[in-house]
Amino acid sequence: MAFSTARRLLAAVLLGAGVMLGACSSGGGGAPMASLPPPPPPPPPPPPPPPPPPQNFDTTEFRNQSSLAQINALAAYDQGGTGEGVIVAIIDTGIDLNNPEFQNRIHPQSADLVIAGVVPAADVRTIPSLQDEDDHGTPVASIIGAERDGIGIHGVAPEVQLLIFRGDDDSVDDPIIFGEAIDEAAHRAITLGAGVFNLSLGTDEVGARAEFAALFTFTRDNDIVSVIAAGNDGDADPDGSALGAIDVVGASATIISGAVRADNTLAGFSDMAGIAADIYLVAPGTLIETVGLTTAPGQTLPFSGTSASTPHISGAAALVRQLWPALTASEVVEILLDTATDLGAPGTDPVFGRGLLNVGAAVAPVGGVTVTSVAGSVASVTGATAQMSPVFGSGLAAISDIVVLDKYNRDFRASFGATVGLAELSGFNVERVFSPFDTYAYANQRVNSRMTMRMRLTTRDRSYTDLGINQAASFDGAFARNDVTEDTMALALTNDLGAGRSVMVAQGFTAEAADRMSIPERRTPFLARSAFTDAYLPDAKAAVTTFMKTPLSKRVAADFLVSYAYDYYADSFGVTPDGAVAPTRNAATMRAGLGYNTRNLHMRFEQGLRREQGAILDARFSGDNTSSSTVYGAVEADWSPTHGWRLKGRYAAGYTRAATDGFGALIDDFSNLTTTQFSVALVREGLVSASDSLWLGISQPLQIETGAARLTLPTSFNKQTEALSFETVSAPLAFAGRRLDFEAGYRLQNGPLGALNINLIHQTFGAYEIPAATTLIVRSGFGF
Repeated sequence: MAFSTARRLLAAVLLGAGVMLGACSSGGGGAPMASLPPPPPPPPPPPPPPPPPPQNFDTTEFRNQSSLAQINALAAYDQGGTGEGVIVAIIDTGIDLNNPEFQNRIHPQSADLVIAGVVPAADVRTIPSLQDEDDHGTPVASIIGAERDGIGIHGVAPEVQLLIFRGDDDSVDDPIIFGEAIDEAAHRAITLGAGVFNLSLGTDEVGARAEFAALFTFTRDNDIVSVIAAGNDGDADPDGSALGAIDVVGASATIISGAVRADNTLAGFSDMAGIAADIYLVAPGTLIETVGLTTAPGQTLPFSGTSASTPHISGAAALVRQLWPALTASEVVEILLDTATDLGAPGTDPVFGRGLLNVGAAVAPVGGVTVTSVAGSVASVTGATAQMSPVFGSGLAAISDIVVLDKYNRDFRASFGATVGLAELSGFNVERVFSPFDTYAYANQRVNSRMTMRMRLTTRDRSYTDLGINQAASFDGAFARNDVTEDTMALALTNDLGAGRSVMVAQGFTAEAADRMSIPERRTPFLARSAFTDAYLPDAKAAVTTFMKTPLSKRVAADFLVSYAYDYYADSFGVTPDGAVAPTRNAATMRAGLGYNTRNLHMRFEQGLRREQGAILDARFSGDNTSSSTVYGAVEADWSPTHGWRLKGRYAAGYTRAATDGFGALIDDFSNLTTTQFSVALVREGLVSASDSLWLGISQPLQIETGAARLTLPTSFNKQTEALSFETVSAPLAFAGRRLDFEAGYRLQNGPLGALNINLIHQTFGAYEIPAATTLIVRSGFGF
């Protein structure tokens, strides 16, 4: 038996016209809602053209509709969201067919549903027409999809197709929307491929909740997003028609819409979220500028009610469905609800429900983003990172954007370079070498007639250099100045085995420092770290190094170095000691050297092998299995052609094989990694006195000369099939240009003011966009 009581459409006030519209729906209660046989489906559309270049949507037309900014719609427009290709079905009082804001975008199968076969014979309209006569459907349609034509205002989704269904009667004072028309509109919307169903209507009639629950189950099961008005009675709960949405079993595909003012306070007329808070959103609903029956082109009239807030959400759903057409209706609803701006009490509350519609957040990644390799492995973008060392150039960081996916498998463009941290190159670090926060204590002790022990205690006061550490210490009850220190003990034992043979074991010294202690020719007045050093030795302070030396003849001696270095773990305050990095890595180096000495010439040849776990030439890639092996050789000479003059030189080159399954498994392999390092210097001793010296030199830090990383990257995404497409690229790892350290210095050992040291260092950084740096260091000291 059909209901005889009218179902009241939500009141919507057209202030400009001064007319109160009250339309309702009736009929179709006890018996199932009838519907006409569905019309044949339209022919498939032609393939879409390539996307046009980005447009500027921050226009006067956009700003004329202040609600668009209130819901943060501009972010969707910047991504190309316009609603193009999406059909929004509207069951209302029709539309103004002659208004230019809707030209060519009213779906050809829009229809007046107050016809025979849909509504009872007594309610059939004599002459069916889509033309709006009550000035309700037209403003609703304009909020959803008024055209972006440079005049007046445009809708939330200005390029949607509007599938208009007229369902009101011919009553002048209190028009109603027939229940049978609502049912028929839903069926036709599904048949015609609509993605969104807008219902700016409602009723509290007995039985309405159950009927609308069936309706929303039907639209959900057929993948349509439904948006229904909450009601305009100022009640604590939405109308019964809207509450039907909470009775749908399973995932919801319906949103109930409440209205807020421009200041995001709830409109006095709007029904609150109440028991429907989980699927309730608010959107602008007071004094919304709209197109009406009496507006001339470019003119607007204010429109208020939850009938006005509902089309804002429908338009937003259309934008999301256009940008990601593979999303289900339930996923679209979940995204809109989860990304809403929280209003009122924190979290979901009975007034604002989930909060204010936020289109910008809805078209941004949700739940983090991941990157997928061609093999199918998935890694979070924050976990697919690389930190390059100074040995590498900037080729990896120069790769173009890649496709990343959020939890809903939506595609976004991400800067590949943002996942690659380039080495922070800078000029000479005075604080590192001559830190005022470091205190050193040295001791040299002879253990027995053959063994000597060398110790160094370094204390670094971190309370002056790290405010965060200071605060962390305070939380643990520590005194910042007294307790937040880093103490490092270094120990070296040297055993003279006789006949020119010796062995040294060092712990806590870098392998480089142990190397300098063991080979006198390595000691140099140069301050640049690249000068006359074995750059393939790891520089971690947590190292154990063994050095053995044995003569082969009067002029020839052989030596062997073995070193194992590793990273620190953080201490109890979360402090990572200077120079340590995470994740933990280690490097083992073996090197054999052969030295040849005459009165004025020292020559040396070296062959070494460096194996790293967790790094590639000190560059770190996220993941568990990164490793490299480097074979290198070096030759160096120190020649004194005449008294007081010395010419020094060193050249080293290496070849590295590397692999990583980290970095999101995006790197397939590395090829032809070769490296070089060199130093050349001229030294003049006894320039003005017997105890002074002057030197000029140039050195190149260790850097990659050739080599590339081959990567297979996700570069495009099929929005229909959600399939990624991959492209193989080769990223050069060589250092473009050349880093060079120029240094001049003067040393006077026993001058009138004691020892005097002057170093002038000029450094260039190749193709890195870093200006050259010049540092002058003057040191003086005397004993007393």
